[in-house]
Amino acid sequence: MRWYKKICCCVLVAAIMLCLSVFAFSASMDDWTQKWDTAVSDGSVLSVSPGSDSTQLDFAWLEKIGAKSAFRFGTSQTLIDADALSVRESLTVVGRKQCHVTADNLHPDTVYYYSYFRNGAWSETYSVRTPGDTLTALFVSDAQLGRSGDWHKKEVLLHDVAGWDTTLTEAMQSHPEIALCLSAGDQAEIGFSEQQFRLFLAPQALRALPIATTIGNHEFYFPYLNLHFAHPNRFGGSAVHSLGDEPYYFEKGNVLFIVLDSNNSFSLDQEAVLEKAVGAYPDTRWRVVMMHHSLYSCEDTPDEGPMHLRKVFAPLFKKYGVDLVLSGHTHRYSRSKPIDGITYLEGGCCSGCNCKASPQILPAYTEAGYPYNNPVYSVLQFGENEISIESFAVCEDESVMMDEGTVTGGIHSGELPKMPLPAKILQTILSLFGRAVSLLFV
Repeated sequence: MRWYKKICCCVLVAAIMLCLSVFAFSASMDDWTQKWDTAVSDGSVLSVSPGSDSTQLDFAWLEKIGAKSAFRFGTSQTLIDADALSVRESLTVVGRKQCHVTADNLHPDTVYYYSYFRNGAWSETYSVRTPGDTLTALFVSDAQLGRSGDWHKKEVLLHDVAGWDTTLTEAMQSHPEIALCLSAGDQAEIGFSEQQFRLFLAPQALRALPIATTIGNHEFYFPYLNLHFAHPNRFGGSAVHSLGDEPYYFEKGNVLFIVLDSNNSFSLDQEAVLEKAVGAYPDTRWRVVMMHHSLYSCEDTPDEGPMHLRKVFAPLFKKYGVDLVLSGHTHRYSRSKPIDGITYLEGGCCSGCNCKASPQILPAYTEAGYPYNNPVYSVLQFGENEISIESFAVCEDESVMMDEGTVTGGIHSGELPKMPLPAKILQTILSLFGRAVSLLFV
C-alpha cells in the first residue's frame, strides 16, 4: 500500500501546484464593486443562526428605532401559508434596535421560506433547509475582512469580501448537503467596524445557511457579534465577560456544539459553560468545541505556542468528553493526531485576506498541514460511527482536496462530570461581580 499512497500524494501535490498557478476569486472584485454600495449601506442585513436544537432556527437583524419589523415563515415559496412569527426587539448601544425571531417545531430535511420587513419594505423571499439524518457542516476561520491591507481602503475590503464569498460559493456548490456553517473567530479585522460586519454577512449564501460564529481576538472588545447574531443558549454567567459576545451551545444532528471564548483563560468560567452544555444535552453522539485560539497549533514556536491555554482547556475537554475541537487564529491549517482521544482541527484563513502556509516541519502531535497559502475550508460529516473531515484549498472555479481524516469515539456514558462545589460557588460569586462591571460598558 505504500506505493499507492506515494502515487496519491504525488497526484495531490501536482493538482495543488496547478491550482496555485491559476488562483483567482470566482466571485471577482468587479462583481463586488457593483454590489459595494448596497452591501455597505445595508444596516438591516440578516443573519441565520442554528437555534437551540434541530427543531429551531434563529434570525436577527438591526433596524432603526421606531421602524416597523415583521417576519413571515412557511413551507411555500410564495409564502401563501406563511406564519407571522413574533419579533422580539431590544435597544442596543449602537442606537438601533435588534430584531430577533425564533422559528421552532421544524421538521428534518425540509425547505422553509421566509421574508422580513426591513428598511420600510419586505425583503425578497429566501429559503433555508433543515438537516436530515446526517449533519454536514462547513468549517471556516479568520475571514477577517479588512486584514489584507489598510482596512480603511475600499479595495482592501473588496478583495476580502470577494474571497469570503468565493469560499462560501465553492463550498456550497461542491457540497450542497451543507446545513450549518461554523466560523472560528475573527470574522472582522476591526471589532468596532459596522461596515466589516455588514460585508461579512453580505454573501447571498448566508441567507440560506445558518452560521455559528466565535469571538476572536479582533472582536471581543465591541458587541457587534452579539448584536448581529441571535445565538442560542448564551451563557451570561462568566466572571470575565467579553463585550463582543458570550459563550453559547446548541444541539444539531445529534451533535452538541459548545462555543467558547478563548480570550478568557479563567478556567472556572470555561468549566461552568462546559458543565451547563453537557448537562443540557448529555446524550448526543458527538461533542464538539469551537474556540478561536488553537491549543495544538502547527505554529508551535516559543512566541506563538499556546501552552498557557493548553493548561486551562485541555484537561477540561478530556473531563467533559469532547471529541473534536475547532479553532483558528494562526491562519495556518493543521489537523492533529488524537490527543487524549481528542482531535484538534486548526482552520486556515478562509477569505484570502492573510493566508499562511503550514511549516514544512510539523510538530510531533500534528497529523497534517497545508504548505501553501490558499484560502481553505473543511467539510465535516457527522455519522453514527465517525466524523469525516475533508479539507479543501480554494482555486479558480474549483476546490481541491488537500487533507482528509476521521474522528472516532463519541460514546458518552456514565455519570455526568461536575464542577467541584467550592469552585462552583466561587465562580458564581465572581460572575455576579463580572456582570455588574460589564453593565457599565454595554
